[in-house]
Amino acid sequence: MNQSQIEAFCMVADTGSVSGAARQLNCNRTKLSMSIKALEKELQIELFNRTGNHLTLSEAGKAIYKDCQSILVTLSRIRQTCAQVSGEFNAEVWIARDDSLPDDMWQEFSHKLNNMFPATSFNIVLASSGDLTNLVATQQVDFAFGVDYERVDDPLISYHPLGKIRLMSVCKADHQLSKMRRVSDEQLRHAMQAVMVYLNEKDNPELQPFSLRHIGFSSFDNILSTILTEDAWGVLPEPLIRHYLRQQKLAVIKHTYGLTQEDYCMFTAAGMTEHPGMSWLADRLNEYLFDF
Repeated sequence: MNQSQIEAFCMVADTGSVSGAARQLNCNRTKLSMSIKALEKELQIELFNRTGNHLTLSEAGKAIYKDCQSILVTLSRIRQTCAQVSGEFNAEVWIARDDSLPDDMWQEFSHKLNNMFPATSFNIVLASSGDLTNLVATQQVDFAFGVDYERVDDPLISYHPLGKIRLMSVCKADHQLSKMRRVSDEQLRHAMQAVMVYLNEKDNPELQPFSLRHIGFSSFDNILSTILTEDAWGVLPEPLIRHYLRQQKLAVIKHTYGLTQEDYCMFTAAGMTEHPGMSWLADRLNEYLFDF
């Protein structure tokens, strides 16, 4: 059993086909198929149920899948540790973040990061909250920060809660929903909703539209703009809208789930050594959320 065989097994399990796995790993389809067969021969058991070109995990495959993922994570951590010792560690760090916290705060923190760690280049990209874990799991970024809508048992991801963030169902102050003493599910369902959308292929029930009519955006800021200019409602993080509430431009909808709390998290690849800059950033975000 070797690393290429384990990588092949996990990727075929994730994609459901040899051809799909070959595209993801950028390797020859025949070579990948041979790796799977060699692994099955060594283990003396079939790891997949084969139906035409589609493969699904057998019971044996399901039983070893998480262990194989853990092996890959461990191998990645070993390489990372060796790179750190050799001085090649984290010359460049990619960070994804959602816009649940104000942009000016991120500008301040990013400039301080740049000054405190001049040997490291920090690349910060904006992403939908629903895509953060997938970006880390697929190694498109090293770290991600944002609202955690789904806590799943994913061997590829480590979750580090930094604090609680309050989410509010809001509408414009003169919207008909704001004038109701109590808003029912039926009334909310028939009002236009501005909702979060994401590219992650996994369904996230927490981000599914509640209303029958909705318009989707990948950022809270666009949702906020739509609520302020259109006859719509939506769910937004309190740090982003506090001053609009104080100015009475927005109103909290009096619905059963008008106020909820979620974890604000740092997401990293499982077993990944944390860059000191990310430790510093996590501490600042924790302080911000605690003070808030």
